[in-house]
Amino acid sequence: MMVTPVTFGLLIYTGNSIPDNAHLLFIISFLFTTLFSIATVFYMKKKGIVSNMDVSNRDERIQPLVYGTIYCGLGFILLRYFNAPALIQGLMFCYAFNTAIVWQITKKWKISIHAIGLSGPLVALWIHGFHFPIIMGIALVLLCVSRVILKAHTPAQVIAGATMAMSLAYIELHLLFL
Repeated sequence: MMVTPVTFGLLIYTGNSIPDNAHLLFIISFLFTTLFSIATVFYMKKKGIVSNMDVSNRDERIQPLVYGTIYCGLGFILLRYFNAPALIQGLMFCYAFNTAIVWQITKKWKISIHAIGLSGPLVALWIHGFHFPIIMGIALVLLCVSRVILKAHTPAQVIAGATMAMSLAYIELHLLFL
């Protein structure tokens, strides 16, 4: 949940032209990708719908993923309405569309949402001009290895998550927004 606001913050507040409505764009991004999702999981935990805040049980992930898809879809609509730069709109679209894909995959298999949550933003940051392959690569490897060591995922689940997110983000951003 920390990668997303940092990524949107870097995309919004750095570069050649910072939008006049940068603060509004960041607030929209933060609300629809992070705050609403955290509040939803917190509420679901309190009501006993999910067993823990990590939503580690695959079967319990469906409902939060559905809500996440809706939140990010609404965030995309608002970013589009407020004329956010294409890459910012595109990243929000990636969050909405790719979360819907993860929601479908999760019905059958526990793909690594952590790997997805880091890999997609790394692609957007790379496109934006943050070219730090060693740091980015180390961060991704450490995250994936930690998920396997913690027995939260198999190597296949983290590799699939990272590969899917990087591929889809690159394709979606380049074909639809850039």
